[in-house]
Amino acid sequence: MVALSISHAQLLEPAVKGALNVLKSVAKVPSLKRVVLTSSIAAVIFGVKPPEFGAVVDETWFSDPETCEKQELWYVLSKTLAENAAAEFCKKNGLELVVINPGFVIGPILQPTLNFTSEGFISLIETGKEVFPDGIYRLVDVRDVANAHILAFENPEANGRYIMVADVTHSTDHEDRKPKLSCS
Repeated sequence: MVALSISHAQLLEPAVKGALNVLKSVAKVPSLKRVVLTSSIAAVIFGVKPPEFGAVVDETWFSDPETCEKQELWYVLSKTLAENAAAEFCKKNGLELVVINPGFVIGPILQPTLNFTSEGFISLIETGKEVFPDGIYRLVDVRDVANAHILAFENPEANGRYIMVADVTHSTDHEDRKPKLSCS
């Protein structure tokens, strides 16, 4: 991942406490039984050994906190710890937890400025600068992610974790697009 100029404390504590604060509020309302948590594929794929290109990743994979800490992957660690804390809280408090783990979310944006994901992907295409050191991008459309949240909430059969990736691509796959974008 791109090195962030923020400390681990600026990511870890807000992620874990933020998730737990929401869940504590949910637990106070007896009619609420299900929580749909937005996590990230970051909480899935950063194990002791990184997955190879083309590896089949499933919901049983978890990022390794110790590996994340050693490599100073604070965003990844924050997502991993927040998801783990949410799972533990829901189990102790009798809440159903459905977790959506989207990959690199791309698509239409509502705000006037680019978010980190969109900016990183556009930067890759325009400059060749990689956001991820392995050059592997696991992409999913924001509209699909939104729909998955609705389905996870409405479908009583939904449970556990759902990884959302529509396409896996390598940074070298986009080299031919650079001239087209630079000329426009």
